[in-house]
Amino acid sequence: MAVRQHKVDSVKRIIKTDSVVSFKDYLTLGDLIGPINADSAIVAFSLGYDAAIGANDSAGAQRCMISRITELRKLNSTPEAVRDMMAISRFGIYDENKEMYYRASRDMYYTIAEIFEGTAMYDNYMRPGLEFARKYQACLDPESYAAKLNVAMIYYAQGNDVMFLATLMDIANEIPEEHPLYSMVMTAIGGRYVIIGKPEEGIPYLAKAAIQEVRTGDRQGTALIRLGTALYELNDLVRAHNYLAIALEQSVAGGAKTNSMMISSAFMPVSNELRGQEQTRLLLLIGLVISLGIGIVLLWRLYSGKKRRALELERIKQQLAVANMSKEAYIADFMNLSSSFMEGLEEFNRICKRKITAGQIDDLLNMIKSGKFIEEQRGKFDDIFDDSFLALYPTFIEDVNKLLLPDKQIVTPAKNVLSTELRVLAFTRLGVDDTARVARFLGVTLNTIYTYRNKLRNKAISRETFDADVMKIGLID
Repeated sequence: MAVRQHKVDSVKRIIKTDSVVSFKDYLTLGDLIGPINADSAIVAFSLGYDAAIGANDSAGAQRCMISRITELRKLNSTPEAVRDMMAISRFGIYDENKEMYYRASRDMYYTIAEIFEGTAMYDNYMRPGLEFARKYQACLDPESYAAKLNVAMIYYAQGNDVMFLATLMDIANEIPEEHPLYSMVMTAIGGRYVIIGKPEEGIPYLAKAAIQEVRTGDRQGTALIRLGTALYELNDLVRAHNYLAIALEQSVAGGAKTNSMMISSAFMPVSNELRGQEQTRLLLLIGLVISLGIGIVLLWRLYSGKKRRALELERIKQQLAVANMSKEAYIADFMNLSSSFMEGLEEFNRICKRKITAGQIDDLLNMIKSGKFIEEQRGKFDDIFDDSFLALYPTFIEDVNKLLLPDKQIVTPAKNVLSTELRVLAFTRLGVDDTARVARFLGVTLNTIYTYRNKLRNKAISRETFDADVMKIGLID
């Protein structure tokens, strides 16, 4: 971690001292900082996108956008990542970016498919993932490790476990440990052995992958999580618990919400079983204290140590509970928003049908011109957006006011309700930098958005760094 952080700091110094910063500097920074913190990497790639746009380099801007998609996937911001992928595809992919785009798209759809494994939704995501894997293969040198690994992933998408493992084993026999794909290959082999019920065969591969992730300062890898799960299946509870606890700390520090979800499903049974064993040991120790009073001091120290461990377990459980509650809340908000729009559209269709059938075309036209329907739906969107965003960033309003002059503070119309100018900043914090899209979401003109942004900068303590300061709200240091 220290080595990687030193490299990050070096690039930051270059960016700070150069009079003209290239988007490539931000790409380098994002690639270095991504394994440490996905949220910070998104900020770097967003700044790179702005730099490329400023230099009229559309291909460079697209490259930054593709890199940001990969980090959004780690943050479990799947809808936003898929939306950006589709936007890139819609406007055209530059030849020099096709390899990078196809790889990011493959990984995105494979990740979503794994979430729905065993359900009817699985094929809906694995099919496009397979198509992107084939396109990616056409861009690669057939003899490269990336091409060989991609062939294995094609077999995986086709459900051919035999060829999937065979191809990975061929790569594992020759790929050097320092290769960037080494950890991914070893994780894939070990993880597959665990899935097919052979954890003892998968553990050596997962251990090698976990060691490599530690050596490279990578908080985003999944090898340690899978290793802890495999050890639990072999009833090695202490090491399973230790590895999963460390993996949780790393995923929280790195902002890897997808990894946190993996840990939440693996950690609880380990904790419960380990706690049961600890309780049994505690009873035996108490019995030994009663029969051997001479050892009471030593036993008391042991008990105190176990109590501290129990408190640590409780703290980690609370973190997991918060993560699970947040996940469920965001899913519920998305479903509520979708349901609201569906109900509104159905109601509008019924009104239109009734008016047209009754020959009340003028009434229908007046109703449409009034904009009442749009206002109602936008009001529902604003309410759900405010609740969801403030759940993610509960101190957002206070943090924004800290960036503003004392006499320019923003007062919200009600508790947990954002004003329009705060919503503009909220979209900025979420990385939505398309002004036209923000204007459509908020139902205002482009000029209004520009006006709000200028007003907010004018209110800021530091006008030059205001946008960057907003992007830092909620980051984990």
